[in-house]
Amino acid sequence: MGHRIDPYLMHQFRCKIANPVIACRVYKVLRSCTFHELRSPAGAYGLVDRLAHCCEVRISKETRDYAARWLMNCGVDPANPHHRRAMWELVYG
Repeated sequence: MGHRIDPYLMHQFRCKIANPVIACRVYKVLRSCTFHELRSPAGAYGLVDRLAHCCEVRISKETRDYAARWLMNCGVDPANPHHRRAMWELVYG
C-alpha cells in the first residue's frame, strides 16, 4: 500500500470515525467501492469527495488531489479482506 498518505488528512479521518454515526457512513461508502473504480480518476476523486462529505470536513484542492492520487496508486481492493485489514491497520496505526 505504497505511498504516504497526508498525515493531516489521516488525523482528521481518525478523529471523525471515532463517532459511530460517521463511522457507519464511512463503512458504507468504502464497501460500495470496487478495485476498478479506485484505479480511475473519477472513482478515486469520487471516493475522496464522499468520504469528506461523510466526515463533514472540507478539504483543499491540493489535499483532494493528493488523496485521490494516493488511492489510484496504492492498488487497494475493497473486496479483498487482506487489503481491508491492511487499510484499517493504516487508519488505526
